[in-house]
Order: sequence, then C-alpha cells, then structure tokens
Amino acid sequence: MAGARGTVLGPPVSGPPELFAWKYSRLFSIENLSPEQAPRGRMGIPRVLNLYENYPFWAALLASLGFSVKLSPRSSKTLSERGMDSIPSESICYPAKLAHGHLVSLVEGSGNPVFYPCIPRERRFVEGSDNRFNCPVVTSYPEVLLNNIDALRAGRLPYLNPFLPIDSRARLARRIIQEFSAWDVLSHEALAAVDAAFAAQEEYRRELRERGEAALSWVEGSGGHGIALAGRPYHADPEVHHGIPSLITGLGMAVLSEDSICHLARVERPLRVVDQWAYHSRLYAAASFVARRDDLDLVQLVSFGCGLDAVTADQVEEILDRSGKSYTAVKIDEHANLGAARIRMRSLAAAIADRRAAGRRALPCARFPLARFSPRRCGGTTPYSRPRCRPSTSASSRRP
Repeated sequence: MAGARGTVLGPPVSGPPELFAWKYSRLFSIENLSPEQAPRGRMGIPRVLNLYENYPFWAALLASLGFSVKLSPRSSKTLSERGMDSIPSESICYPAKLAHGHLVSLVEGSGNPVFYPCIPRERRFVEGSDNRFNCPVVTSYPEVLLNNIDALRAGRLPYLNPFLPIDSRARLARRIIQEFSAWDVLSHEALAAVDAAFAAQEEYRRELRERGEAALSWVEGSGGHGIALAGRPYHADPEVHHGIPSLITGLGMAVLSEDSICHLARVERPLRVVDQWAYHSRLYAAASFVARRDDLDLVQLVSFGCGLDAVTADQVEEILDRSGKSYTAVKIDEHANLGAARIRMRSLAAAIADRRAAGRRALPCARFPLARFSPRRCGGTTPYSRPRCRPSTSASSRRP
C-alpha cells in the first residue's frame, strides 16, 4: 500500500460503492404527476433539510391527493445567494441558509402554493432511543422562512407550513383534511394518501438498507475498506458535502451512510447523553456497528453552526474509543475549499493502512464481540448525564 500521499486501500479497479450519490438520485426520483394529470394543480416543495429524509413520503402523499409536485432546483452557490438577504442569522448552519434560496426560487414568478411542513418528531429509527425529536432548526425552519421572506409574509401565495404528526397515521390523516380544506380533501382521500406516503417512505428505506448491505458485501469480498460518512440526511446534498464522498472513493474506500447501516447495529448502553434526537440515534447506532468491525471506520460530517453536534461528537468518539478506533470529524460550511479535508482523509487512509499492515484489530466491546456482517437490532435504555463539550476545529481527529 502507498504512503500518506495518495494512499489507496483495496482494489483500485471497478470502483468502490458510494452511497451518497445513489441517495441523492433515488430520493428525488419519486414518480410525479404531470401538471396535465393533476386535478388539484401544482404544489411546490423545497429541496431542503428534512426533505432529504422525507421527500418520498410527501411526494407520494401529494401525488395521491392529485397534486403535481414542483421541486426546487438543485442547491448551488447561485441559488444560495438568491435568498441571502432574508437570512436572519449568519451563525445558522449552511443547510438552513440554503433553504432561503430554495424558497425564493419556488416563490418568484410562480403562483403555485408551497408545502413545507414543520415536523417536531420523526418515527423511531432506533429501538431503545429515548425519543425521536427533530432538532429545533429542522422542526421550525418553515416558520423562520415565513417570517423573513417578503412574499410569504405578505401572503402573495398560499404557504402551507403546518405542524404535522408524521409518526401517527390516524392523526396525520385528520390533519391533512384540515390543512387541505381549500382543496376539499375527503376523509377517504386523506387516509389513502397517508397509506401511500408511508409505503413510499418504507420502500426508500428498504432500498437504502439493501444498498448498505451490498456495500458491506463489496468490502468483505474485495478485502477493501469502508468509511461510514455519518451526519444528517441533508449532508447528501452535493452543495453541502462538497464532494467529500468522491474524495474518499478516490482513495479506494467504499462510502456508506449512517442510515444505510444503523439497522445492523446494537448500541452498547447506557450512553452518556440523552438519546433523544432522531438523526443522532442513527449516528450512535452506526458508530456502534463500525466499532465492531475491522474493515470499517467512521468520519462524522458536522455543519458549522450546529450546536447539538458538540454533544454528538463526544459520544461518537467514546463509542469508537472503546474498540480502539479513531474518531474523525470534518466541519463543513459554504466554503468549498477542501484542502484540510483532503489532508485529513489521506491521513486517515494512511493510518488505516498502517493498522492493517501491523495486524492491529478493533478491540471487542464489553458486551458485544467483533462480528462479520449480520443484521442486528438496537435496544436498551439511556439515562441522562451531562455531556461535556470541546473546542471546535475545521477538521479534527482523535487517536492519531
């Protein structure tokens, strides 16, 4: 294997799997009605934040109700600049800043209504987690946009941003009838639309899990190495991750996402933090899975301005540290200069190569031994304990 500069792990031919590109393509390829086929007209949806998790859900629901979905364009620097004058806080994370440009693109020159609901809680992703809240930004950013984009605040077009219970079919159907009363949605239509939404979301997650398992099979069959590039759903946006997945595959390593492997893990509990945030639950589960495999490592993507990741970083590091694994974090924002990230990934690849050459293996966790690929479910309970924070850096790695 080569040294730190341009280190390549695993076979250089045929190309290792890269799940981020697949996720982005699959998420927004849901079948849509054409405007001519839509009896209730067009409905805009912004390509932002938790829509990178739930777009299949809402697209299927709206299609079942007879709407043609108008999706905002792909994220770009130009799109971001279109909404810059409506951003109320410079310290907010870049994915949230992008939401302003996406909403402006849907509003300008269009009389179509826009649908962007507030979702306080997700369905439970990991069994045994304390709760399943979305972070405050994801939960309430539709309200922020309403109060800061002039066209929305002035009511120039319908803007639907209700708080909806995505974790309950019956309650969601009742709320859909209320919120879509202007379109005379009937009870049986709402129930059918909710069923279609849950089916579409589950189909997407099933395919994602299958892709994760296929990537693990590639790692095992090729004798290569994989990186769980773990973060939030919206880190699948190429404008947000800035090509880091391709940087990793260029080093010969497969790229998996935390939500493609979290179903295979069992978290060793208790954790030191309250496991109450839905996306973080998957992060801890993915870290637990990586900790018990010699052919995987984890890199956490962290957006500047995300206060909650001061908690997750320490907890993920502890999970990996139990098995002697390195913890690597890469902080990303609107700046696309990846010099520091490139150095960090090459250093990690070199450390992995040295570890493999020396025959060093991950240490078994206290309760769960090292294992090859086998599905597992999570369980357990988590008490509260006060987390400690550490200073932020642009790209940090523990246990060099």
